[in-house]
Amino acid sequence: MALRDILVRGFSRKVSPFQPGHRVELLVDGGPFFDRFVAAIEAAEHYVLIESYIVAADETGWRVANALAERARAGVEVAVMYDGYGSITLDEDYGQFRPLSLSKRIWPWSQRNHRKILVVDGRVGIVGGMNIASEYDSVDRGGEGWRDTAVCVEGPAVKHLEQMFRLLWRHEKAERLTSTPLAPPEYPDGEEVRFLGNYARRDRAFIRRAYLLAITSAKSSVRIMNAYFIPDRVIRAALVRAAKRGVLVEVIVGGSTDVKPALYATRALYSKFLKAGVRIYEWRDKVLHAKTAVIDGEWSTVGSSNLDYLSSFRNLEVNAGIAGRRVGTVMEQQFEADRVRSQRIDLQLWRARPISWRFFEWFFRVVARTY
Repeated sequence: MALRDILVRGFSRKVSPFQPGHRVELLVDGGPFFDRFVAAIEAAEHYVLIESYIVAADETGWRVANALAERARAGVEVAVMYDGYGSITLDEDYGQFRPLSLSKRIWPWSQRNHRKILVVDGRVGIVGGMNIASEYDSVDRGGEGWRDTAVCVEGPAVKHLEQMFRLLWRHEKAERLTSTPLAPPEYPDGEEVRFLGNYARRDRAFIRRAYLLAITSAKSSVRIMNAYFIPDRVIRAALVRAAKRGVLVEVIVGGSTDVKPALYATRALYSKFLKAGVRIYEWRDKVLHAKTAVIDGEWSTVGSSNLDYLSSFRNLEVNAGIAGRRVGTVMEQQFEADRVRSQRIDLQLWRARPISWRFFEWFFRVVARTY
């Protein structure tokens, strides 16, 4: 059975199937991402819907705000939803643009709205790991150049992404939206895409389930790039079994990170993975924040979800899943380019690491709930 079919049959009927007819554009790092993000906003004629974990009142944040304000003054409905915890330092002046509609919520510390979504006129949907902040923008624009990835999708599946936004907007009892969802275009011979999100408690693990189905069904390769790679025991076992049955399993993790405890928790898993034949690489350049994977060159995913406990079972997340070798080839090429810039972990050298590292690994593994 094809991997795509396995990923469809593994879900309940309420989960949208893969749909054909999409344009898909991979957006690697902040320069291309924010150019496409702002251009999509500037082209809006009816509505702009934005959801972000972090919105910062810095140079990048104001660039986006100014584009939104211009569209709002032109009569376009603009709705922005952000996480009150993630955006706790947001300057109050940022929200003074009108007629923008804004909604925030102080979620419990262990349950956050970690999604990153842009929907424009029901036509363009963008998801990925990048928040609206200068850390993610290119260095030549004054940003910090963090390594991250997003994907821009045009086509029928955008309506499901829009439904996720509107459902949560209503749940938050925010200002009523007056715009009517528009039908997205279809592109003959386009890619097959679906968006997986989570909302209700029983639906929290949809993205994790997609990863698990893809890994357990992999025949040739599993390539994962994940900033905070602390998978639960079931995902870990699936990766180990894949490697032992001859699948090439490669993982790039954030050796350069903004959350040092997460790196220690990740490193606590290296020995078992390395013994099983899983290849581990640490990204040592700018901070790594991407969350991507490509399995057998046939299924690719890009989104906001880390492979850790919070993303799998607590946070609100959203990922795009793309079936097909055209995008899969692009994803594999990007992974190989990133791997060249990363340092492979050698098992013998790893066993000789300092005792202090081992203590921190043990401690933060317990804190991170890697069971």
